[in-house]
Amino acid sequence: MKISKEIKIASVAVLSAVIIYVGTIFLKGLKLFNDEVSYYVEVSDVMGMPTASDVRANGLKVGTVKAIQFNPGRQDLTVEITINPNFKIPRGTTVYMTKEMLGSAMMNLRLGSDPSDILQPGDTIKGVPMVDLMTAAGDMIPQVQALLPKMDSILTAINTLANDPSIKTSIHNMEALTTEFRTTTKQINGLLGKDVPQLMAKTNNICSNLETTTNNLNQIDMVGMAKKADATLESVQNMTFKINTAMNSKDNSLGMLMNDNSIALHLDSTVQNSSKLMEDLRLNPKRYVHFSLFGRKNK
Repeated sequence: MKISKEIKIASVAVLSAVIIYVGTIFLKGLKLFNDEVSYYVEVSDVMGMPTASDVRANGLKVGTVKAIQFNPGRQDLTVEITINPNFKIPRGTTVYMTKEMLGSAMMNLRLGSDPSDILQPGDTIKGVPMVDLMTAAGDMIPQVQALLPKMDSILTAINTLANDPSIKTSIHNMEALTTEFRTTTKQINGLLGKDVPQLMAKTNNICSNLETTTNNLNQIDMVGMAKKADATLESVQNMTFKINTAMNSKDNSLGMLMNDNSIALHLDSTVQNSSKLMEDLRLNPKRYVHFSLFGRKNK
């Protein structure tokens, strides 16, 4: 049985269509028999990202961009991404856009902190502002240009300061000061290593002696000594009382001597007579002593 020419042409056309479809899916990075799960991401700008672009997490490709849809009411975009079913996305995960220097934009997952609480297929993931290194670098150029004159002035001032002779003098002084400080440190170390231990040893001996003295004082019967001192003071008070009583009483010789005024008057009279006799003896010595070779004459 011969196959007609029309059947051959139709078979070639169908086969060509299948090959083109499969090749297109392969080139886009999509699987013919898709076993991946889908999630949805809401972003404001996809930065020219085409479908079939990579979706990465911590630098690892975990999925692809399946479709991009514009939302007229919200003026934003909804991106459908397909993720490997073995990769679980924690709740709280966000998506941000990055753009390589010589490549296209791609989506990156910033994973949530709790791996036990995961999103379900079909959930929506929040998108965050894109990270465009080239745009950020371009925004920094005017600021860098404004800083260049200031940097030139700063470098000129630093150069002038570095050529100032006083700086060199200060450096030399600092070196001398550092040398003196090292010497002082060595002396202090020597003091701490030699004199301080000796001083501490002597201090320990003094403390030991004080402790021994304190123990000896604790062994002294202070209460007994106080009682003996009280008894001695009481004896002295009794003796003093007896002496005062004897001096004030006329029943004994000491009391009569201290309290009898006549004895004092007799003593005063005797002293006055003795004084008169001595005065008369001085004025009239011949009346009492007379020397004569021929005998004494009576007067």
